[in-house]
Amino acid sequence: MKRSLCLGLIFLVTILMGCATTTKNWVSKPASLKVESSHFRATLEPEKKGNKTFVAFRLVLENRTDKPLEIDWNQTRYLLNGKPNGLFWFRGIDPRTIKGSIPPDIIPGESRFEKMIFPVKLVAFAPVQDDTLRDGGPGIFPGPMPEGENGISLVVNQGGNRITEKLVFVIAAQSM
Repeated sequence: MKRSLCLGLIFLVTILMGCATTTKNWVSKPASLKVESSHFRATLEPEKKGNKTFVAFRLVLENRTDKPLEIDWNQTRYLLNGKPNGLFWFRGIDPRTIKGSIPPDIIPGESRFEKMIFPVKLVAFAPVQDDTLRDGGPGIFPGPMPEGENGISLVVNQGGNRITEKLVFVIAAQSM
């Protein structure tokens, strides 16, 4: 009797241990990146926005000249594992209708610009019956960035000159 009870208890504990989920902590290395040139300083940070995984980038661009800079969103690309993987979405544009017609952001001379951007290919759309649409919400949700290299190929124009900078992070899930 004791033996069967012990075997049953060992079996139950083994089953429960096999069903246990591991919690993962998503980290970015480095936590932020900065590039500097004579024209501008750009900082990029991956953001979780209340999620467990990274879903967005916070882009800060400081114009170091007295002339305006232009971010070309039609040429700027989300990078995944070293390859271009689509455009970026941000508030004010509809990711369903992006077809090379995203207006540029103009940064006046000696000023600072900041924007939260999301990879379009990772955006999820809520179904029509979803409450977020009924309550006036956008029905658009940023999706999680996968493990591996994630970043941006940022294209900035100034006075006919095109400047391209790549900023890339390694995102990983670590078991806790």
